[in-house]
Amino acid sequence: MTWQWALPIVVAAAVAAATPAILRALPSPSDEPTSRPYDRLATRGFAVVAFALMAACGGLVLATAPQHAFAWAGLGTAGVLGAMTDARTEYLPAALMRAGWVLTAVGSLITAAVASDWYVVLRAVIGALATTALFWLFHRLGGFGFGDVRLAPIIGATAAGLSWPALAGALLLGGLLGVAWGLVWRALGRGKAFPYGPALVAGPYLALIWLAVLPP
Repeated sequence: MTWQWALPIVVAAAVAAATPAILRALPSPSDEPTSRPYDRLATRGFAVVAFALMAACGGLVLATAPQHAFAWAGLGTAGVLGAMTDARTEYLPAALMRAGWVLTAVGSLITAAVASDWYVVLRAVIGALATTALFWLFHRLGGFGFGDVRLAPIIGATAAGLSWPALAGALLLGGLLGVAWGLVWRALGRGKAFPYGPALVAGPYLALIWLAVLPP
């Protein structure tokens, strides 16, 4: 239906319009309490890019897994905005990640209720716990920042709520993209630490494309 394709555009436009205010309202990172790194992102250009990415992500979900559109709302809004912020500041704001948890949980419940398939919620819970445990382990080994651990429940619940192959694809493809980006980052001489959030958020969307092209 036409209104379904208009929905991600409307949602993206609403979130993009609020993006400058959201960024200004975000508290400072705990390790830089006197700085305001998010304020400089509160520009029209940043909001336009956010709109384009959120609309594209929403359209991809509708094209490949329309019955799960609500379950992907957290990743497609708070997750995308967090990834963009991480790319520019190397921080994944905790407040955005918590908003993503709530949106993902509510979206998963709506999806399960509409489809009368409560296994969606069960898979989402297991996926969130498993992905968080995995990311926490990487954090302890020095591979991820703790912001990535906060992002984990959104990725795990969103992808697993769709299917186990989607979760496997999200982690594999997001991880590979992150490694590739890390190599480029270091080749440019920008140090060992790099923002992993954008690759992790891209993982579930790459998995959607993968499963559409090569279904299990």
